[in-house]
Amino acid sequence: KLDKLERIEDATLERPDIRINFRVDKQPGRVLVELKNVTKSFGDNLIVKNSSAEIERGDKIALIGANGKGKSTLLRIIAGVESFSEGERKWGHNVEESFYAQHQLEALNINNTILDEMKECGSQMTELELRGLLGCFLFSGDDADKKIRILSGGEKARVALAKVIVSKANFLMLDEPTNHLDIHSCELLIEALNRYQGSIILVSHDRYFVSKTANKIWEIVDHELKEFKGGYEEYVAWKERMAKKQKEEESGKKVEKQESKSLKKPAETVSHTQASVPINKEQKKELQKQQRIFQQLEEQIAKLNERKTGLEASLIDPATYSDKSKFLEAEANYKKVSTELENLNAQYEKTFELIVSLEGN
Repeated sequence: KLDKLERIEDATLERPDIRINFRVDKQPGRVLVELKNVTKSFGDNLIVKNSSAEIERGDKIALIGANGKGKSTLLRIIAGVESFSEGERKWGHNVEESFYAQHQLEALNINNTILDEMKECGSQMTELELRGLLGCFLFSGDDADKKIRILSGGEKARVALAKVIVSKANFLMLDEPTNHLDIHSCELLIEALNRYQGSIILVSHDRYFVSKTANKIWEIVDHELKEFKGGYEEYVAWKERMAKKQKEEESGKKVEKQESKSLKKPAETVSHTQASVPINKEQKKELQKQQRIFQQLEEQIAKLNERKTGLEASLIDPATYSDKSKFLEAEANYKKVSTELENLNAQYEKTFELIVSLEGN
């Protein structure tokens, strides 16, 4: 009987290999959003206290931390849809924002088809382009003609996220954007966010997604907002180093305490404390200096990376490689930029290590 059964081939899902493209119309000012001494609580549950921060042009921030720390609440404060008891929040110049969160699903017109809903975004994309984009979000073929009213919660979430993509915003606020995406769609979104010329702040439990998209990390620690200038993997490595250093210091303090008890020299202890104050001030000045250098290096590296990308495109352009003199010039410039990048990256690593060392003292 088994011999008579027909062999069924493995079903493979045809997925569009399409790029998700953002379109940004306006260039914002240097600072997009500023928080000044913000305090927020729900009854006795304090979320943040006296916290200040700035989101700058080009920032791609991941807001991380354990559940219940108030990440989504802070994101809503930044978006201007959540009230707070103290402090102020200000928009920067020329900011066009788009906010993706679960509550955005209520803004969908249930009488529209998915395609009609996308057309009403004013993206100026053709129907073919919109259908291609919807394919990236698991709405292929006739699915795009489904009414919003019959969609599941996850499908509505994908429509809302697609609307954010076509919004032409220069500042995106994304709360768990990968929750209803499959692996392929998630990879397409990562690729798009990396090419996106605007600024982003996002909340996501997906560490892989965060590691591939963020260039800054924000964390709420003891009701304060802490910023780390670097990607997620650098942040994790830094946290591990700090934890190790703290453990070593704590064990060292225990030994020191035992020794001081046996020696009983209070006068020497006082003079030692007084002598350490100017050293701490000098360390603070040096830390601030290195942080400025670090920021300058980041900017220089970003500019050189842009130039390198342009030169790579030029080297594979038929108009360049068919002209020997043009090709040799582009190749020489490419080698020069690559060497400069290598040197700047080495300085970047040294400066980063020095900052970590100064912050740990």
